[in-house]
Order: sequence, then structure tokens, then C-alpha cells
Amino acid sequence: MARILVIAPSSGLKELFIEASLKLQQEITVEIGKEQEGLTIAQEQEKNGYDVIISHGATARLLHQHCRLPVVEVHTSGYDMIRTLTLLQGFPGKIGILGSDSILQGAETIGTLLAMPLAFFPVEQEEERLPVVQQAASQGIQAIVSDIIGQAEAASYGVHVLAIIPGQEAVISALKEAKRLGAAISRTKQQHMLLTGILSEYEDAIVAVNDKEVIQLVNKKAESLLNIEAEQVMENLASEMHPLLRFADMIKAQSSPIEEVHSVAGQNMLVKKRLLYLDGKPIGAVAICKEMSGLRQLENRMSHLSFTPQQSRVHFPHLIATTEEMGETIETARLFSKHDTPILVYGEKGTGKQSLAEAIHNESSRREGPFLVLDCMAIDEGMAEELFEEAGEEGTNIFTLAKGGTLYLQDVGSMPLVLQDRLIHLLQRCYSMEQIDHLQSSASSPRLIAAHFCDLKSEVEAGRFREELYRLLHGGVLRLPPLRERKQDIPELIRWFIVSFNMQEGKQIVGVRPEVTARLKEAPWPENIRQLKDVTEKLCRAATGLFIEGEEAEATIQELFTVPEPTERREPEPSELRVEERVHKEERKQTLPSENVGSGIDITGKTLEELEVEIILRVLKEENNNQSQAAKRLGINRTTLWRKIKE
Repeated sequence: MARILVIAPSSGLKELFIEASLKLQQEITVEIGKEQEGLTIAQEQEKNGYDVIISHGATARLLHQHCRLPVVEVHTSGYDMIRTLTLLQGFPGKIGILGSDSILQGAETIGTLLAMPLAFFPVEQEEERLPVVQQAASQGIQAIVSDIIGQAEAASYGVHVLAIIPGQEAVISALKEAKRLGAAISRTKQQHMLLTGILSEYEDAIVAVNDKEVIQLVNKKAESLLNIEAEQVMENLASEMHPLLRFADMIKAQSSPIEEVHSVAGQNMLVKKRLLYLDGKPIGAVAICKEMSGLRQLENRMSHLSFTPQQSRVHFPHLIATTEEMGETIETARLFSKHDTPILVYGEKGTGKQSLAEAIHNESSRREGPFLVLDCMAIDEGMAEELFEEAGEEGTNIFTLAKGGTLYLQDVGSMPLVLQDRLIHLLQRCYSMEQIDHLQSSASSPRLIAAHFCDLKSEVEAGRFREELYRLLHGGVLRLPPLRERKQDIPELIRWFIVSFNMQEGKQIVGVRPEVTARLKEAPWPENIRQLKDVTEKLCRAATGLFIEGEEAEATIQELFTVPEPTERREPEPSELRVEERVHKEERKQTLPSENVGSGIDITGKTLEELEVEIILRVLKEENNNQSQAAKRLGINRTTLWRKIKE
């Protein structure tokens, strides 16, 4: 029996192969890997005696080019095209089909049957993919259906992608073909002569790449300094290991050697980049990373939650906006992206504040620079010592690490006052007075986008936020409405959550029944878009057919409307509470109305906590479960109200 290796670009496709192999009683090995990652896995597995490899889409084409074993490609069928186009029925934007002539012919017939206007973009060669995507984007195409374009590729042009996911029919066909190719003849893999003469014991860290910027060598010092294992990073793109280790432009331009001071994996070092030549042609490049004596090292925990580089893949076309308020917010954000003015973004948890910040970054002139996230809730004084230090010959700070890009201050209002003072000092030192007065960043300083769940002006008035810091950050304001105030967007948001789920799990769900959508629009959504995504995924898992049906969705929907019953708990004595807990209890007491709300509340023998719950539930009932009105009557914000309901 042929030994078959399957490289599945997604976990959903893996499950389809396992099911099909059981039906055919064919033993297979399935690994998950997309494009370059899949190529790395395949090249590692080739030595284990497999006869043939099966994969799909761009990953299959990449394996075909670089692996010695024969590769069988899973070809999508008409059934798969029908499922994909059915999911897009009712989509308000322009739809394009991208692929070979055979794909386009089938799509044209199906589009006619479904009465869907489609635009067609033929692609026969792999290198034609991105130019054609760019062409489609320039023609106003907002969604592309294809089996050869990845989300990351299309994201750079602000276009949605729906992959044509193979169904079980296509998977079974590929397995049968692979069985017929069990005695395939081995092909010779191209040998690369890179980085000869570089010793693994060299005293400085060395990372070498080929002319495609793929890592070919990592020496022992690099493993130790970067805390990595060579086997795990080989054949990966160098820029994925660290955004500052980029060679592509250097190789393309055949530029002269470069020497720069960078932070690599949290370490400050001198990075020397050189091209490598063979017969006068560049075959790759090498980076020699030398630790600079005298530079203070950033603590390892800074690479954790408090300060992390992000892959900013969100563009403005990815943001859903069918409501007038959300549309105006996005248009204002587009205008802000053309300037370096600091921005404050307000919105409840889960409303998409970071996604909006990423879109602004990707639309700005700083798109090639880093997008760095500083979690202000996670900073302590030890971290602040490194993050907010004054830049100089013996130190660095968050501004130098984020220079040329965007610094996103997440939950900025949660920063303690003493750390706010340090940030103010850093801002004043790093920006000239002229820049501060005009709220503009220089080309080398990062653009600032700060986010918080409530208006910082009220925090200033309450003494919890420095007025000077508020003034420095208040260059422009964007407010993201909660999901309960933009329920028109719910159907479109659900559509793209289904697309994502199908690609991950291998399902072919094409839509939601109207009665389910109507129920979802009635829900309060205290955790906003993030909660809607989680609920949609739960509904997709419960679905057994092509549509999310009302009966299957009922249990999940009921959870959205369930208010937990108050539990009877003893009020702790003051001596039992920590100081901060006592202060919190006093603050909660002050939020209660001075008189009973409504009538008929019996206070006899009840604790303050029990009375608080009873009052909240009574007000909610009187306001017909309108949380905004109830919160207004109780003198608290909606977030606090929801938290008290859940307690």
C-alpha cells in the first residue's frame, strides 16, 4: 500500500482527509501547514519513506516546485463552488472569481443559476496572483472567491477572500489518484550553496537566508541569544522571526552592506547585514548580530503581554459598517490616517478598538514600520524602568523600539498615576515643543494611538488621569459604538465569522436562517463583537447542515438572554476585608439611590448586596431590560451594570 503524506493547509481539510481515508481504508499521515510552513513540514517528512504528497491550492503548488516527491493537488469541484457562492448571496459589495479557466467557466454557470453578478479574473501562472488581486481591488472588488489566493495576500490590498474549500468528493478523488501514484519516481531537490565558510562556533549570532529570504542557517550563538532552536526556525522567513530582520529589499536592490542598531528578540545589538554572492550573483544574505557592551538589556517579560509587536493585517475594507454612525467613524479614521496626529479611541471591551488602530496604521505612511502594542494594564514599575527610560547611548525605550511605526497604548486609562508621570516626561523629552503644540510626530518618532473603554476627560476630573497626558494624547477622537447600537451590522459580521469558521474547521455552512438572525439582533451583547464571534462559532459547531437552523441554535441563544439568579451570600465584616476591598465596598454603596427604586422592596433582614441586586433587577424590569436607561437611573455606566448582573 502506498505511503501517503497529506499537507493540509487548514485543520478543517485535515478532518475531511481523515474521514475519507476511513471510507477508503487507506492509511495516511496528515500534517497541518499552509504554504511555506507546509513546505517546511513536507521537506522534513520526505526522508521518512513516503511515496506521494497530497495538498491543496497554493500550498500544493509550492510543494510541487520544491519537493522531490510527486504532489497530487486536491482540485475543487462544482459542489464546492456552489457552497461558496451560496454563502455570498445577498452580499452588498462586488464579487470577483479568481482562478484558472476551468474554475471561471464553472463559476460563470453557477453564478447565472444563482442570479449573482460576478467579475472574472483569469490566472494561469503562480506569479500572476498578486497583480491580478491588485487589478481586482482597483475595480472595486470587495470579495474574491479563489482556491489559490490566501487571506494574508489579499489583505494587503484590503480585499476579503473566500477560499473554495474542497468537499469530501474532491478529497476522495485526490486520495484515489495518490494511490495510483504509489511508486512515484523521486525528483532531485535544488541544492543551495549558501553561507560557506561560516562556522557554527562563531562568537557572534549569525542568521543566514537564501535569495527568497528563507532562513538557511542559525548558529549556536544565535540559538542562545535569541532563545530559539535552529530546527524549529529553519526554512521560515527571517522577517517572521523578527520584523527588523528583513532582507528582501536588500537582496532585490543588491545594496551595499548595512550596519544598524536594533532590538532583536528583546536584545539590543549591532546588526550587520551582508549579501552573499556566487558567480557574481546574489544567492542570499547574512546578518551578524553583535551584543553592544554598555547597552542595558530589556527584561524578557517585556516581550510578553506588556509590549508586543503585532502583525497588523486589518485594513479599512475589512471593517464592517452598515450603520451611519459606524460609517462616519471609519471615514473620520481614514482622514486621521493621512496625518501623524495622536488619536484617542473610545469603546467598550470587544468593540474592535485595536482593529481600527491597525487599519489606521496600514493606511498611513508608516505602514512599513512596526505596529507595537503596549498593554497599560500589565505595566508595573519594574517594566516602566525599561519602557519609559530616557533614550541615549546607554539605553532605549518604547519610542525608539517603535520608531517609524505606530505605538498603540491599550487601556491607557488603567496606567497608575506614577507611571503616567513617567510617560509624560518621556513624551516631553522625545517630542519638541513645536511638535507637542501641533500634536504631530516626527518621521522617526512613533505615531500614538491610545484606547480606553471610557472617556478620559471624566477620568481627569475624577483625579485618576493626568490632565497633561490627556492633552498630549488628545489630537483626535474616535468613538466605536457598542454592538447593541449597531445591530444592522450583525448579519454582515456573522457572514464573515462563518467564512473564517469554514476555513478553520472544514465545514460548508452557507448561511443563517432569518429567524436566528432576528433573535441574535435582540440580544444585549455586553461583550460586543468579540462575543458575537464566539457565539457564531458555537452556532457553527452545532449546525448539522448547510444552514444554522433555529432549533439547533436555540440553546445557545437562550444563554444570551439568561440573567443569573442572585445567590444569597453573607456580607463580610469590615475586619475581614483588605483595605482596597473596603474602599470598593464603600464606592459601591455610594452608587445606590438614596431611596428605594419603585415600591414593594422589603429591606428587612437583607444584606446590602442582596438589596443592590434586587434594586438592579427591579430597575431593569421597569425599563423593559433597557440597560442604558437602567444604568442612567442607578447612576452607573452600562459596563458596571452588566458586571453587577453577572456577579
